[in-house]
Amino acid sequence: MLTFLSLMFGTFVSEDLACITAGLLVRRGAVGAAPAVVACTFGIFLGDVGLWGLGRALGPAVLAWPWLGACLTSERGRQLSAWLYEHKGQAIVASRFLPGTRLPLYVAAGLIGISGRAFVGWAFFATLLWTPGLVLLTARLGDAFSVRISSIVGSGWIADGVVVALMLLILKARRLAAYRPTTLAEARHT
Repeated sequence: MLTFLSLMFGTFVSEDLACITAGLLVRRGAVGAAPAVVACTFGIFLGDVGLWGLGRALGPAVLAWPWLGACLTSERGRQLSAWLYEHKGQAIVASRFLPGTRLPLYVAAGLIGISGRAFVGWAFFATLLWTPGLVLLTARLGDAFSVRISSIVGSGWIADGVVVALMLLILKARRLAAYRPTTLAEARHT
């Protein structure tokens, strides 16, 4: 139970690191695959709903800030809000796979009034797509990394730390390589 709670609450600090840690624990046999996936999925989902709730609860206060309120109520802000409202499902799922987009998008979803029912449904779907894959991929490929790293730095927690760091670097590098900036106008036509 302590491992389950640690993984679940660990997602509040770093979702990817918690999932990779869960995968490494599965690989070592310290925890079963199902509990590891459920703990990470539940923690990530709770964090996502918390971000939406933060936007929903702080919406009026945020709009009262002169600079931010002016940005959000400008024509551009209204267009972005309308786009997000119209494409909420696609945006919520895509943000699960695009680094740096979840916090602003999920808070904005609450801020502009996307319903809790719609947000919860799409966020849960996105979490189910992302989390099991990352945990189970780490469990599967962890040995390939740890054997090579162990020969360089030894075994134990240092090797696991290096494996986690390498896997995080690989994940971030892949995400950065896939990133293609577009303007809002270009995004509408694709």
